Amino acid sequence: MPDNMDFDSTVDNRTPIHPQLLAKKQAILAELRNSTDILKALADPYRQDILMMFMLDKRLNVSQVVERSRLSRPAISHHLKILKQAGVLDSRKEATEVYYSLTREDSIVIRLRRLLDAVEALENDPDKTYERLSGPLPKESD
Repeated sequence: MPDNMDFDSTVDNRTPIHPQLLAKKQAILAELRNSTDILKALADPYRQDILMMFMLDKRLNVSQVVERSRLSRPAISHHLKILKQAGVLDSRKEATEVYYSLTREDSIVIRLRRLLDAVEALENDPDKTYERLSGPLPKESD
């Protein structure tokens, strides 16, 4: 393989892949990496349940979430922290209470939409080939 081509630049070591397809693949990878924290946060069923609580209420404090859950207060606090760190929730302290709400700027919907848009752009690209490698993948040279 020529030195100026990486493994992704050909389908079968002979047929070059269109540069726009490679760019779209890189866009998917970038959006996927940008979405990793969200995807990890949403992988947990308890956090999914907590997220659904915010679909009906604009804001909730820890006590309100605990009242609607089977989990302990420390467990709820842990899950809220993960959702906040992933950018799914925002928090605001009012007096002695911390209220959580869905993130509005660069929301989960916007971030996941960007990922889906990148996937759709590659999936619907007319230059995409549907041929598959028939043999084993070539080994990387050291």
